[in-house]
Amino acid sequence: MTTRRRFTLRSALFFLVLALASLIGLGPAMAQGPPSSLGEVPMLKASDTYGPGIWHHAPQGKTWYGSYETFDDTQAYCIDAGKQSPLPKYFTTSKAQKITTAQTAWALHEYSGSESADVQAALSALARLDEAIPHDHKVPPQEPGDLGKKFKGAAKQFSKISAEAKKLAGPYTLDVSLTPVAAMPVLEPYGKQGPEDGDFKRVDDEKDDHLRPQLPTTDTVTLSVSLTSASGTAVPGIPITLDVDGTEDAPKFLTSGAKPVVTTLRLNAPGAVTAKASASLAPESVLLYEPQKTKRVQRVITPDEPVEVTAQAKVDLTSQPRVSTDISDQSPQPGDSITDKFTVSGLVGDHTVTVEHELWKTESAPEPGKKNDDAEVIAEVTSKDVGNGTHRSDEITVPKDFHGWMYFTETIAGGESTKEWKGAHGQPRETGFVPWTPSAETEAVLEVNAVHDEVTVSGLRPGGEAVITMTAYHSESEPQQSKEVSGTELHSQDITVVGDQEGKATVSSEAVDMPVGWVTYVTTIQGTDEHQKWTSDWGIPAETVHRTPEETPTMPPEEPTTPPAPPEAPEPPEAPAPPEAPAPPEPPAEPPVEPVADKPAAPAPPAQLPRTGTTGNGMLIGAGIFLIGLGATALLITGSRRSKE
Repeated sequence: MTTRRRFTLRSALFFLVLALASLIGLGPAMAQGPPSSLGEVPMLKASDTYGPGIWHHAPQGKTWYGSYETFDDTQAYCIDAGKQSPLPKYFTTSKAQKITTAQTAWALHEYSGSESADVQAALSALARLDEAIPHDHKVPPQEPGDLGKKFKGAAKQFSKISAEAKKLAGPYTLDVSLTPVAAMPVLEPYGKQGPEDGDFKRVDDEKDDHLRPQLPTTDTVTLSVSLTSASGTAVPGIPITLDVDGTEDAPKFLTSGAKPVVTTLRLNAPGAVTAKASASLAPESVLLYEPQKTKRVQRVITPDEPVEVTAQAKVDLTSQPRVSTDISDQSPQPGDSITDKFTVSGLVGDHTVTVEHELWKTESAPEPGKKNDDAEVIAEVTSKDVGNGTHRSDEITVPKDFHGWMYFTETIAGGESTKEWKGAHGQPRETGFVPWTPSAETEAVLEVNAVHDEVTVSGLRPGGEAVITMTAYHSESEPQQSKEVSGTELHSQDITVVGDQEGKATVSSEAVDMPVGWVTYVTTIQGTDEHQKWTSDWGIPAETVHRTPEETPTMPPEEPTTPPAPPEAPEPPEAPAPPEAPAPPEPPAEPPVEPVADKPAAPAPPAQLPRTGTTGNGMLIGAGIFLIGLGATALLITGSRRSKE
């Protein structure tokens, strides 16, 4: 009896508890989930359905902020909070629907493999709050920061992942560029790049003065690869596959960086260079899955497959040669040999070309880039198989009768792999100059008491100016021709002349008074940028004139001291009174000119009586002196006889 009573009471209690459990949904039927009004309930018998995450107790019921193991190969995230858990059995034949939402797709792609409950809770919140995805929430979704202390770590991850997604999510842009490397320009202005294309390309078609130089290229190109997100932010750390044709030792892979990645490629010869790049990146969409045969189970999303982005670039690299030159001698002389020292740049790789050299002459000073009207070619040479670098042309002999300017120009013919090059005229470094060598024929002209110089200049540049300096020198003795001047400068005059078509000019100096003695002229043609200096010798006979001393009247001498009378000399007879002075006669004829000695006669000693002229007064004085002399002679003769007796 006792045993039966105990059994009856325990059995009754068991059945009572079982009945109550059935009423509140805690019996075996819980596998189907609680009523929707109570929210999601943990699946105690299916704990492997949940990934990392955090339960949240809302007034409407519980809900799981975390990932689900709905699929074997990826984490799933519910988008209908509060519905039944997404067990795998409900999705065995579900078809995916693509929904474009780049930021959520990026976040799930980058972080869905995390073992952190905070990270997975943050991803779950992102999925539930994404307005691009359709939702059927039974429990209102919230950001982790609004879910209490348990979600403090999830809130930090939510902010971090959201900010990164805004910066780094797609759509992505992969950019590849190939840029020829410009060669260092020469100091001289460039020549023309083609028959019609000059050395400059227009920047603004509306204004001719907006020009920029077109520089030559080398045998290298730079490959630049950059990867950016939808926000324009560089996406670093992404492996990029490369496929480059037309260069040596191109890389197969590189990794994107915070800045464009640049590498240099070298070409062996002109041709096309192509570069293709590709990269695998975070998807720009998610896959949405519907449960089968029920609407009470949550829908889930997973990240889509990574996207493949590609880009390519191509550049046709032709040789764009440039030539800078230096003439071997900028001051050659007729008969000298000159060469063209030239430097070639802009050829691709080991490409070689033929350079044609032309030597031009002109009698007018050349201007850079301008061909003078009188310019003509006087010689040509060819340099074959020329590559980048400095070279020297064959020799050219300067003609013996040459004078004026000469300069080189160079031409490289255009072709399939080469742009034409034509050098500019009159570049200073490739220009030489042979000055004109003028000379003069001169003659000194004596007219009465004045002398001047007449000069005929030849060998001037036609139309060229020259300064002629004519200097007169005086000397007491006849000059002997020499290079050295030994006289005294009497007069100097500068006159500017202009050569006629034959390079000649005639000029006369102004007349100057001719002193007694010799005057000789020295003529100088001053040196200029166009003419060499020329100077005549000193004492050239044609440049020398002579003037003898003229007989000029002298003043009556002072009365001489009376010498002592000779002994016993008779008194001289009285001199007859001079006759009255007649009227001044007509000037007598000039006396015959006595032969002139090579050197002027020495002056008479003071004791001698001065010579007189033939004027009227002079004749009277002369007659008186003659009578006195006659009387003195008679006295001397008489005295002499007496002495003998």
